[in-house]
Amino acid sequence: MKTTSSTPSSIYRNQNALLRAIFEKATDPRKVLCVALDYAKRKHVALCCDGNGDILRQPFPVENSAEGVSFLIKQITAPARRRKIPKCNIFFGGEDEPSYVANFTAALRLRRYLVLRVNAAEAAQNRENLIASTDLLDLLGIAKTLLSRRARATGHSTPASPADSKNPTDIYFEIREITRSRRILVRQQTAASNRIHALVDQLFPGFLDSSRSPLTPFCEASLALMKERFSSIEIARRRPLTLASFLARHGIRQSDEAAAKIITLASNALPPAPQRLSALQHALTATVDLRECLTRNANALRQQAALLLATTPYALLTSIPGIGFTLASGIAGELGDPRRLASVDSLCAYAGIVPSTFQSGGPDQPASQGHTPARCNHILKDWTVQSAQKISLYGPPELKDRIARWNANGQHALFAAARRYLRLLRSLVLNQVPYLDPRCRSSTATDQDHADAALQTWLVLLRKWRPIPEGIPLITNESTPLGFWRRLVMESRSIHLPLKP
Repeated sequence: MKTTSSTPSSIYRNQNALLRAIFEKATDPRKVLCVALDYAKRKHVALCCDGNGDILRQPFPVENSAEGVSFLIKQITAPARRRKIPKCNIFFGGEDEPSYVANFTAALRLRRYLVLRVNAAEAAQNRENLIASTDLLDLLGIAKTLLSRRARATGHSTPASPADSKNPTDIYFEIREITRSRRILVRQQTAASNRIHALVDQLFPGFLDSSRSPLTPFCEASLALMKERFSSIEIARRRPLTLASFLARHGIRQSDEAAAKIITLASNALPPAPQRLSALQHALTATVDLRECLTRNANALRQQAALLLATTPYALLTSIPGIGFTLASGIAGELGDPRRLASVDSLCAYAGIVPSTFQSGGPDQPASQGHTPARCNHILKDWTVQSAQKISLYGPPELKDRIARWNANGQHALFAAARRYLRLLRSLVLNQVPYLDPRCRSSTATDQDHADAALQTWLVLLRKWRPIPEGIPLITNESTPLGFWRRLVMESRSIHLPLKP
């Protein structure tokens, strides 16, 4: 019988494919060795059992060090030798690993062992005792979850041989680390900006109000003014020509007019108490320096992520109007290797943009929908929803019109747009083609329609990648997905895609 999207082909759809392959290859659960690990900062606890759940080695401590890795491998070698269990049938697993365990699991992967992670909440449900929690009970819950094939791979896979030193998944690991670090810096930058607003509201009320001040908040001139002896009293005492010259050096056009407005605004502002002036000025100078440092490093990480993105199929996402390399690299880091992309339904569930469904009382009873699940990849959800917002503002007309219809029908347009974006993302990345005008995708499209659509898409890509140093040479390199598509289009359609708009 043909299966449909509502009828799963297996009741174990969420099982790990690598674990299923190990059990199928072993043919006998007794020929499988599962090593459950309860992580700790200094000393882990390990438990060895076979595929049937029979304990082969009682729980024992393992140091979180290089000696601990060697000791752990030595301890599992003895039961594996007795049972004649090959190395390929041995796997390790623990709960979602914290940062202090990353080196430990990486050392195991370097020795060609499979290391997995299980969900902590799911492992807790599999404990023998749901009230108490000890190392032994936690290990039993982790082992049960692993033997039920419910786990995910940790980190990035190890190359099969020294010749394959550059694994394709390494670049996605780098992108994820860079985008997550930049995400933290941007949050800290926002916190510093809020602190600057609080200090400026006391030193010079109205200076960061765009409706009253002639300067854009946090522009170069605005930050330069706030770094040195900044207050309404100090600004009101400045000579107009001196202030105008200062503003002109920091990129302000019509600096004479802007200086006059700033001095007038400072003269009418309510100054702070004299005894608080010095402390507020020192605090503002330190906070502005902090914000500039965060901005500089966030921009550097952004550029590095863009350069890595250009070598992956996810760079094709930047052909969608409204999607830049920041959003594309963020999603690329969370989804990883395109060859392992799940179905659209699984991606939407992983991103947490589908509501929970409840149905009971027989097949005739309708299903009811609840809230979106709390268990999801919240970072991926953030990137996906942000992408949907950008598409609703700056995206292609056909996608913007569809989002407007969803809004008019009272639907949750943002989540619906996010689901549509993931479907589009999967199609572009797997087929390695950019987003093209819908007219060239119809059966009646002419060669001129294809040429016009390709040129329009290429101009969008040029505009987005030009600000990145070495961005244009990179996306025109035929070894990258965008460069390969450009050469293919120019040869097959006999058109020229210029290097300048």
